[in-house]
Amino acid sequence: MLGKAALRLFPRPARRCLRAEGQCPGEPLAQPASEDGEVLHRASLYVHWPFCKRRCTYCNFNKYISPNVDHNAMRDGLVQETETLLRDSQVKEITSVFFGGGTPSLAKPSTIASILETVAKASRLSHNVEVSLEANPTSVSTSKLAEFKKAGVTRISIGIQALHNHDLKILGRDHTVHEAVWSLEEARKLYPGCTSVDIIFGRPGQSLELWEEELEEILTLCDHHVSLYQLTLERGTALYKQVQEKVVSMPEQDEVANMYHAARSILEKAGFHQYEVSNFAKNCFGGGSMFMSY
Repeated sequence: MLGKAALRLFPRPARRCLRAEGQCPGEPLAQPASEDGEVLHRASLYVHWPFCKRRCTYCNFNKYISPNVDHNAMRDGLVQETETLLRDSQVKEITSVFFGGGTPSLAKPSTIASILETVAKASRLSHNVEVSLEANPTSVSTSKLAEFKKAGVTRISIGIQALHNHDLKILGRDHTVHEAVWSLEEARKLYPGCTSVDIIFGRPGQSLELWEEELEEILTLCDHHVSLYQLTLERGTALYKQVQEKVVSMPEQDEVANMYHAARSILEKAGFHQYEVSNFAKNCFGGGSMFMSY
């Protein structure tokens, strides 16, 4: 059920940045190694929850739409795989944990707790380890956010994706702008200084002016960390078919490039540091705790 990509280990990078997250950039490293080939005993752990309630129109990620998830089987499988990965990799210390997907906020908080307990037993968790979890606005109530925190999650990343209901519908998202704003406000109460938002640009019909206005509004809602993702058309997705059939049209590439450069400028002026192509965070420096960019 889990597959080989359910968990991944990444070497602990030299540069640090507070409140930084993103997506997995490369192949899994079963035995993280330094440049001179020696085994590294410190690493970050990525845990994949592959289930979603629905498939967004642009998404081609490894995920499954199932109304009846066997949560006990998933918990047991992820715990077993965590034990195996940490044993075989010889990693002694986990510096950060990232729960991605899929929609990991659909998992039971008890599953998250079991995985973190397993990590603590099989290796050593760094002091003040960062534990991030991606969340969809419609899958996190206030009580569930609190349960995730009790389970050991220290940071929440909300997949807002857009602040226009029309665009959310085109993207196939199952939430409204109101639900997105509410979930972010609740997350900020429970995880002060440790919230992040994902937002997509280059959407059908989007203009540079509308994008700049939207990003300025985002910064009034979340001033800790922002992940910007350019919308790309993937073969086999519903959005790809809509574009091919001229139901919707994408912005010109020059316009999309201008959106990206405008976002960099706006975020820089707001005090954000760009530490990776898509990720921007405040409170960045050369050492200390970090969220690894996946």
